[in-house]
Amino acid sequence: MEQQIMYSWMAGLLSLCVVLVIIWLKARNHPKHKLPPRSRGLPFIGDTISLLRWAYQPRKFFDERQRRLGPVFRTSLFGNSRTVVSVDPEFNKYVLANESRLFHAKYPTSFRNLLGKYSLLHTHGEMQRKLHGMAVNLLRFERLSSVFMDDVQDLLRDGMEKWEKKRDIHLQHECHRVVLKLMAKQLLDISPSDDKGEIYEAFQEFTGAGLTLPIKIPGSAYAKGMKAREFLIKMIYKSMEERRDHPEIERNDLLTSLVRDGQFSDEIIADLILFLLFAGYETSSTAMAFAVKFLTENPRALEELKAEHNAILKAKGGEKLTWDDYLSMKFTHCVIKETLRRGNVAPALFRETTQDVKYKDIVIPKGWLVIVFLNAMHMDENNYSQALAFDPWRWENEGHEMTDNPAFIPFGKGARLCPGYHLARLEVAVFLHYFITKFRWEPLEADRISYFPAPGMEKGLPIRLYNGA
Repeated sequence: MEQQIMYSWMAGLLSLCVVLVIIWLKARNHPKHKLPPRSRGLPFIGDTISLLRWAYQPRKFFDERQRRLGPVFRTSLFGNSRTVVSVDPEFNKYVLANESRLFHAKYPTSFRNLLGKYSLLHTHGEMQRKLHGMAVNLLRFERLSSVFMDDVQDLLRDGMEKWEKKRDIHLQHECHRVVLKLMAKQLLDISPSDDKGEIYEAFQEFTGAGLTLPIKIPGSAYAKGMKAREFLIKMIYKSMEERRDHPEIERNDLLTSLVRDGQFSDEIIADLILFLLFAGYETSSTAMAFAVKFLTENPRALEELKAEHNAILKAKGGEKLTWDDYLSMKFTHCVIKETLRRGNVAPALFRETTQDVKYKDIVIPKGWLVIVFLNAMHMDENNYSQALAFDPWRWENEGHEMTDNPAFIPFGKGARLCPGYHLARLEVAVFLHYFITKFRWEPLEADRISYFPAPGMEKGLPIRLYNGA
């Protein structure tokens, strides 16, 4: 009996040793690395409802979780239980700097279907680099300081003459129209006088379907968005045919360059043009409306901005703005940066791990989704004092160029840095110059920013315009 007990003890001790050795070997192979802490949420849907509930105040969603779990945590969003969320500036910088090596872009299915498989959001490797290079070339300094500078001013002044007659406008919608006309002219050589409003109407349906269930239910936002895509793609294909049928006609737009270059298929060209139209439509026009909202709520900032632009207006004597005028707008650049920080026209970036990723004391397995929430990071008290306040003076020592601050990346970073970010800032600056030197205004009703399904003013920012600044 005693011998049996001794054997049992020895067997138990041996088993314990084997278990300890296995644990030691695993620890040696994966020292101190583990999955990020988990936010449980509800079964299957996880934190989806909570995130949508705070669409108007995203920091409310992150504050409690960040205190409990830290700035990087895992959760389930939109049915994906293998999701890591980050509001950590250094980790976000690491993610974006390792594009194509450890991570690649991976956006929701509805986005991929709407924008096409060859949009800049969804291409990878050499294809992405080539297409990105084409877009950067279109928006190079020489074109911005001459062609774009003139076109932006012409279209904005023409648009504001129409706004003046209406008096009561929804500013965000009007800015969308003007910016879309600009992008259509530069990408497709569509004259503003030829635009009958069909492109704008299609884009309203198109952009409203970005974060939706990708099922074509008749009458649904997704079905309407896909129908709008078909219309826009047909328009682009028709423009390609016109360039091939009449090569003798001189055009100075991106589509002509792509067709003449001959290295890309029609499908690739159409998806790229559609993406650039979409990007221009969404970013700078939304930033224009956000800037007016924030300035309306901050009279001190508005007065300082008016003083800067009235001085420029007086010096110009009715002449158009030049690139040097744009560079001289010191406080304007502060206002634009603060608008981008506080408004967040691009609230989140989506990446997927291409291999197991180890970062400090966490590991994120291959195939997991990583969402970099820029809006939450930009409004984090750990990164900015009085983060929810609109304070342009926080940027007054930063200069004209974008900062290297990892807690401020409104246009992304790395290989997927938005190719149009210089144009977006130029458009907002020129808009502010003409708007605040021409008009006074008052809100017609209270409005607020919403981040779902896309960043924008909930009611389109209804205002009443008065002549004279």
